[in-house]
Amino acid sequence: MPKLPCPHRTAGRDVTADPLLDADGLEQCDGLMVLVLDPVTGAADTYGPYPAPRAREEAHGRRRELDAEDLTEVTVALVRHHRPR
Repeated sequence: MPKLPCPHRTAGRDVTADPLLDADGLEQCDGLMVLVLDPVTGAADTYGPYPAPRAREEAHGRRRELDAEDLTEVTVALVRHHRPR
């Protein structure tokens, strides 16, 4: 399951930890895509694929940019990328 950094979902979670920087099972693939979803406009964009560390940096940067513009309802997530067989 992608980790979604959302300032409104901090209950039961250490708010000092950055979930986009944690290594986990997402790295078992050909790369990671950064998915950006806007529930207001319905827009969805993906960026990548990136190696895991670069994808986490990209997602973290996009989250910071959106937060700075007070667009906290926009979701930034990491999703697995698999090359065609």
